[in-house]
Amino acid sequence: MATSKRSRTRSAARSGLGAGPRPTSAPAGSDPAAAIADILRDLADQQTRLTEMIDATDPDDVRTLVKLFSLHAQNASRMGRLLRDQRALSGQAADGITGAIAQALDELSSEWGVTL
Repeated sequence: MATSKRSRTRSAARSGLGAGPRPTSAPAGSDPAAAIADILRDLADQQTRLTEMIDATDPDDVRTLVKLFSLHAQNASRMGRLLRDQRALSGQAADGITGAIAQALDELSSEWGVTL
């Protein structure tokens, strides 16, 4: 039996998902890192609610658990991408790569007995 979009929306509203304000794009001129931090907070709150819902769901209700775990995984994936974006915007990603390259060159220099 197919469910309508309206029925799914009502179900999500009853479950508490989507209860908070939906993240929107950052206003022009705003700090992208701050906007990402706000969205990450919202996603973390949603992840917590999903975890609570999973814990409260009857283990025999496989259909509901599959849906909840699917949402949990999608949310975790989005959070991971945003955390990588946040790291790239902060410059930490470049520092990490630079440090790794410097360490590799130091190790090669020691191993080969030359100054690189």
